[in-house]
Amino acid sequence: MKKLTTFFFAIAFAITTNAQVTFETLPLPTGNYWKGVLGVPGTTTFQDGPATFVNRNDTSSFGDYWSGWAYSATTDTMDISYANDISAITGKGHNNSTVYGVAYLSFNTEYNKIKFPANTIVAGFYITNTTIAYRSMQNGDFVAKKFGGLTGNDSDFFRIDITGWYNGIPKTDTVHFYLADFRDANNLNDYIVNDWRWVNTTSLGVVDSITYTLVSSDNGSFGMNTPAYFCIDDLSAAPVGINEITNADGIKIFPIPMNEFLHIENTTAKNFNFSVTNTNGQEIVSSSLKQHETKTINTSKLAHGIYMIRFD
Repeated sequence: MKKLTTFFFAIAFAITTNAQVTFETLPLPTGNYWKGVLGVPGTTTFQDGPATFVNRNDTSSFGDYWSGWAYSATTDTMDISYANDISAITGKGHNNSTVYGVAYLSFNTEYNKIKFPANTIVAGFYITNTTIAYRSMQNGDFVAKKFGGLTGNDSDFFRIDITGWYNGIPKTDTVHFYLADFRDANNLNDYIVNDWRWVNTTSLGVVDSITYTLVSSDNGSFGMNTPAYFCIDDLSAAPVGINEITNADGIKIFPIPMNEFLHIENTTAKNFNFSVTNTNGQEIVSSSLKQHETKTINTSKLAHGIYMIRFD
């Protein structure tokens, strides 16, 4: 007969505030963008809130060449030249803000990374396409194809894959978000993102960094043809610190005390059922937790107090 293991946690509820990465306080030189120290090769970091970004600038006979991260307040939604590689297709930041972050995929994964303090939960961020990536997929260019092809029936896509890391080890879950998707049989459902959309990354659990890669259906002999850019804004993250419960059975619960959300992570190859009750024995939540799964519970409407979580 299968042995049933039951264990309990008692957790407190309190409101805490997530730290926001808005890019609004970063200094902008003339030209309303920063994408490295012009004429100076090397790496530079910049920080906003709890997040640290890395920029790589290289110089050659063709001029400066950057990768990694930059930030911008430019508003050009039409220029498809690479002189305009730091503009969002929205022409502004999320929620009509001025400044936003810009990423350009590097061959070195260390530059395709956002670093955080140890034990951080990254709730997510808003994302959109750059002008040159959007216009390339919309119309095609000297390298890349028009998404959907001449008939509109080609199953094209442009996707970002986000991985969480802790102590140099990647988390098992990966967040996928489509910046363009033409895979549906109904062409009316095809889209290229041209507004700010939320990417939920809570399933990555506790991290000290996140990395990304970009995947496209349009590839050539030198790799991806789609311009490898995107923009982000209003990233939300919260440190967990020591306020995390880790049980020998492989269950992690964070943050403790709870804030607006509670995350329960199963780090094992076992499946669990769990329930959350208050001190009066009233069941608040009942659900299952599959192997290597993280569940997020909205606790924003719960009263302050002590709650019990039972795992079977």
